[in-house]
Amino acid sequence: MTRFRPTHPDHRLRSRRASALIAVYWLIAILSLAVFTATQFLMFEMQSHASSEWEFRAEQFADMGIALAAHPGVERWDPILRQRIDQTGGFEARIRSEGARLNPNFLVLSQPGRVVLARLFTHWGLSEFDSLALTAALVDWTDADDDESPQGAESVVYRGAGFRDMPYNRPFRALDELELVRGFDEVMARRPDWRIWFTILSAGPLDLNDAPPELIQEVCDCGADAALRLVAVRAGADRVPDTEDDQRFESAAEAFNLLALGVARQQALANLVTVDDSATRLISVGTAGKVSVERTFVIQGRTEQPVLLEVQTRVLR
Repeated sequence: MTRFRPTHPDHRLRSRRASALIAVYWLIAILSLAVFTATQFLMFEMQSHASSEWEFRAEQFADMGIALAAHPGVERWDPILRQRIDQTGGFEARIRSEGARLNPNFLVLSQPGRVVLARLFTHWGLSEFDSLALTAALVDWTDADDDESPQGAESVVYRGAGFRDMPYNRPFRALDELELVRGFDEVMARRPDWRIWFTILSAGPLDLNDAPPELIQEVCDCGADAALRLVAVRAGADRVPDTEDDQRFESAAEAFNLLALGVARQQALANLVTVDDSATRLISVGTAGKVSVERTFVIQGRTEQPVLLEVQTRVLR
C-alpha cells in the first residue's frame, strides 16, 4: 500500500519560486515581443511616411512638367520640359499627338480601316481567320443593330457564353471595353502592352508626325524599311526625337512621298492618316529621391483653354 507522505515546506517554497521564475521569464518574453512589434511598426510607419512624402513631392514635380507642356507656346524640344528643380529631383515632360495611336471606333467604320485592324492582329500572331473574326466582332460591338456580320458576334453569341446585355452596340467609351469583345483575349495574351497602341480620344486618322514605325507600316501597308526611313527623317539631322531640328510634315502627301506610295495607294489612305490630330497627350515623369510618378493628361486643343479628356497617374519605383 502506498503511503501518503506530506510535502516538506522547503519543497513547496522551491516549487513556488520555480513557478514565479517561469512567470517572470514569460513576462519578459511577452514584453520583449511587444517592444519588438512596436519598434517594427514604428519603423514601418516612418518608412511609409517618408515614402509618402517622396511620392507627394514627385507628383508636384510631374505636375510642373504637365503645366509647362500644356502651354501652347512651348515646343516639344524646349529644354524647359526637362528640369532638375533641386537636389531631390525634377521632371521630364513630353508632348505627343493622341493620333499616334489607333482609334478602333474610327477604324471599324470603313472597310479600309477594318483591313488595318485585321492586318495588325495578324502581325501580332493571330491567325488570318481569327484576325478577321475579331475585326468583325469589333464591328458588331460598335454598330447599332443586332445583325451579325460574317464571322462576327452579336447578342446570341454572348448569351450562349453566359454574358447578358452584350454587345453594347455603341462606340467604345473606354479601352477596358475592348477586353469584353469575343476573341480579344487572344490579343491580350500575345500583346500584354496592347493598350499603348490604342486610343478612343483621337479624331481617328493616324498622325504620321508622331506614330511609331510599327503603326505606320500597318496603316500604310508599306515595308518596315520605308516606315523607319520616315521616322528617321522626322527626327531631323541628329536622328534624335524632341530636338530643335525635328521635321514636321505639313501634309500627308509629304509623308507619302517618303514612303514611295503610288497615287492609287495615296488616295486609298487619304482618310486613314493625318499630320495634325486635335488631341494631345502630355506625359510628365516627376522624380523625388528614389520615387518617380508619371502623370498623363490628354487634352483637346492645345490652346489657352484646352478641354481635359483624361488623366492617369502611375507610381514608378
